[in-house]
Amino acid sequence: MALSLRQLRRRIRSVEGTKKMTHAMEMVAATKLRRFQSALVQSDRYIHDVTRILSTLVREKPLAHPLLEKRPEIHSSLVFLMTSDTGLCGSYNINVLDTLDQFLEESGDPKTISFVALGRSGAGFLRRKGLGVTHEMTIPRPQDIDHTIKEMAQIAVRHFAEREVDQVFLVYTRVVSLASLKPRVEKLFPISGEHALEEKTSTVDYLLEPTLDQVLEVILPEYVEAKTGQCVRHALVAEQASRMMAMRQATDNAKEMIDSLTLLRNKMRQASITKELIEVVSGSAAQKR
Repeated sequence: MALSLRQLRRRIRSVEGTKKMTHAMEMVAATKLRRFQSALVQSDRYIHDVTRILSTLVREKPLAHPLLEKRPEIHSSLVFLMTSDTGLCGSYNINVLDTLDQFLEESGDPKTISFVALGRSGAGFLRRKGLGVTHEMTIPRPQDIDHTIKEMAQIAVRHFAEREVDQVFLVYTRVVSLASLKPRVEKLFPISGEHALEEKTSTVDYLLEPTLDQVLEVILPEYVEAKTGQCVRHALVAEQASRMMAMRQATDNAKEMIDSLTLLRNKMRQASITKELIEVVSGSAAQKR
C-alpha cells in the first residue's frame, strides 16, 4: 500500500528518533568498553605472572593440596556461565549458549553438572532447559566487579575443596580482538602445572620463605581469584564490544532507511507538484479556448 506524504514524514521522524537512540547506546557502550579494556590489560598481565610462578612451584614439587588434587573419577562438575543481563548486543549471548550446548553434549549426563549463572540471559536459558542453577548473579556495576569476582572464586574453591564437585569450568567469551570474540570453555579445577601454564616459559629457581606449603596456601587462592577475574573481565569487554558493534550497525541501517524514505518523499512531492502544474496549465488552456 502506497504511503501518503504525511505518513512518510512521520516514518522518517520515527526512524530519526531510533537512530539517535542507537547512536547514544553505541557511545555509552564505547565508554564502558574503554574502561573495561583498561582493567582487562592489567588483569592479563597479572594472571600471566601469577600463572608463571605457580606453574614453576607445582612442577618443582607436586603437593597434596586440596586445590591440586586430581580425582580418579569424575562424578560431578560445576560450570560458571557468563552472559549479559540485557539484549541489544548482537549474537553475543547466542554464541556463548551454543558453546555451552556443545559442552553439554560432550560431557554426557547434564544432571551431574551444576551451574552458577552470571547474567540474566544465561540464568533464563538454564531454567528453560531444566538444568540445576545453584547461584544466580547479575552483571555487576563497575565498582562492584571485584566483589563479584571474589564471590565467584570463593564458590569455586568451596565446592571443589569440600569435594562437592570434581571439576570446575568457566564458559565465557574471550576477547582476541574487538573484531574477534571467541566463546570458550576453560577448566579452573583441578589445577596442574601444565594446565596453569599456557605458554612455555623458562624455569626459574625461587628462594622461598617461609615454606613452599605456606606459599602455596597464599598463591593458590590468589591464582583462582585472578583467573576468575580475568574471565569475567573478558566477558564484560566482549559484551560491550558486541553491543557497540550492534548499535553501530543499527545506526547505519537507520541512516540508509532515512535516505531511502527521504528520496521516496522527494519523488512523491515532485510528482504532486508536477501534477498540480499540469492541472493549472490545462485549466488555463481550456479557458483560452
